[in-house]
Amino acid sequence: MRRLSTRMIALASVLGALAAMWEVFQGPPFDIPFPLYTRISWDLTGVPIILSTLFYGITAGTYTCLIGCSIIFFRGNIAGGVFKLIAELATLIGFSLVKRSIWLRITIAIILRVVVMTIGNYFLLPFFYEMQEPVVVGLLLFIGIFNLTQALINIIPAYHIFTIVDSKVKASVD
Repeated sequence: MRRLSTRMIALASVLGALAAMWEVFQGPPFDIPFPLYTRISWDLTGVPIILSTLFYGITAGTYTCLIGCSIIFFRGNIAGGVFKLIAELATLIGFSLVKRSIWLRITIAIILRVVVMTIGNYFLLPFFYEMQEPVVVGLLLFIGIFNLTQALINIIPAYHIFTIVDSKVKASVD
C-alpha cells in the first residue's frame, strides 16, 4: 500500500471541507434544483473531489468524497447521502480509469456515472421512496440526463482550475 503524504491528506481534507460546505448551503448558487425532477439538484460538490483526484490520485479523491458527502448523512438525509456517494464515487472511478486524453477520461467518467446511477436508481428509488417500478422507469432518462450534466459540472471546472494551478507550479519550479 502506498504511503499517504501529509500534503496529500491536508489537501484532500481542505477540499473535502469545501465540498461539505457546498452541501451545507441549500439553493443557488451552490445548489440548483434539476427542473425535470426537483428531488435532485446540480451542485459543486464534485469539483473539489475531481481536483483532489487530479492532484493526488484516486485515494485522495475518495477521501475528499467521503468528507464532502458525510455532511448529507449528518443532516439525516440517508437516502440523499447514499445516492450522492455512489454518484460521486462512480464519477471519480471513471475519471481515474485512464490517464490519457482528458476527453477520454471525461467520457468514461460520464458513462460510468450514468450507468451506475441508472442501476442504482432503479433499485434504490423504490427502496428509499417506495416508488412503483413504472414511475422509476419513467424517471430514469431524466435522471440520466441529470447525471451526464452533473459529471460535466464536476469535471470541466476542476480540470480548468487544475491546469492553471499546475502550470503556475511548474513555472515557479523552472
